[in-house]
Amino acid sequence: MKTAAAKKIQAKRARRPIYLTCMRLVDPATGLEYGAFVPSHPIDQRLAKERGYRVGHEYRAEIKQARVAWQHRLIHKIGQLMVDNVEGWEQLKSHDAVKRLQRESGVCCEELEVDIPGVGKLMVKQAESLAFDDMEQDRFEQLFEGIAQHIGSEYAHVLLDDVRAEFWQMVSGERRAA
Repeated sequence: MKTAAAKKIQAKRARRPIYLTCMRLVDPATGLEYGAFVPSHPIDQRLAKERGYRVGHEYRAEIKQARVAWQHRLIHKIGQLMVDNVEGWEQLKSHDAVKRLQRESGVCCEELEVDIPGVGKLMVKQAESLAFDDMEQDRFEQLFEGIAQHIGSEYAHVLLDDVRAEFWQMVSGERRAA
């Protein structure tokens, strides 16, 4: 019998997408060349095997362009820069700082009406998920630009000169080690 924790891990793994790379391959049976999707990494091969996918079987799939990983790391590095350099942010983790900036800027947020007993209805901003499988690359780029503009207009003046220079270098498009 599986424990609740084991079931949770299995469910999470079942939801994890399998990353694929499109390659040109030759069918050994016919000699014809095809564009084919193959697992990108050993973990993706293992997931396909665990799910029982077999060569020669037909499967239905929804293919999405993968997000740019270095940008995801960079936005969290900017979040950590805020945690390390803005008074009152010390208790936040980098991801929490990014979500706070997202809500403050209103970029990639949904406005919801919440009914609070004894208070009434309030409008709140719910930040969209940053997860690779929940936010498309173009939407993530909108988020990045919106957060950068928000920091520039609301926080740049409280950052020390060298920290402000580091921030602007990060958002200027330079691919530094994120």
